Amino acid sequence: MISLLFSLALLQQDALPASEPPASERTVPADPSTVPEVQAEPELNRDAVLADINAYLNSIGTLRARFNQVAPDGSAAGGVLSMARPGRLRFEYDDPSPIRVIADGTTVAIEDRALETVDRVPLRSTPLWWLLKGDIDIAEDAEIVGLESEYGFLYLTLRDPSGDMQGEIMFVFAEPDYELREWFVTDALGEITRVSLSDVETGVRLNPRLFVIPEAEDRRDSRRGR
Repeated sequence: MISLLFSLALLQQDALPASEPPASERTVPADPSTVPEVQAEPELNRDAVLADINAYLNSIGTLRARFNQVAPDGSAAGGVLSMARPGRLRFEYDDPSPIRVIADGTTVAIEDRALETVDRVPLRSTPLWWLLKGDIDIAEDAEIVGLESEYGFLYLTLRDPSGDMQGEIMFVFAEPDYELREWFVTDALGEITRVSLSDVETGVRLNPRLFVIPEAEDRRDSRRGR
């Protein structure tokens, strides 16, 4: 279950059209288990680009959207994402999945309602940290592995310099406003997960209870009428 936290991905463009677009118009590979290979365009002002990305991410207060997640084996799942920066997030998977992923500001938990379990890891040790921390500064927060621009999209690949989070993550931003559209998470085993969003709303009111991590024993006790 904990490995799922390192496979989470967030924020992508709307679903691709049924007909395959020309290669020059693709922002992601046809195979969702591979990270796109990009050719860097010249004269990219790294400092200016990172400043714009920081400004965009820090401008997000609350967000709600539909998400679609593609796992390394090609299986897909969807649901509703709710986010309240700093620190709080919830992935509510559609039925029949019993899974919820909740970040409460310091901890990220995977709740499995079928097994009545709740597994936890520190928020800082997951890719969610780079989106949810209070004051995002990419150059300070991460090791920048790659920064490339191609066909109107910016590809930013990050790694955790502390080593607490293994693997790496590639964010895909739409130019010129650097709106975050997608990320690919590559875990320590080289497996890649992709999650996309649609119907994105920002500045929405969200119930604070969405971000409360349940206690597994409390849930069992309440079922037994204790």
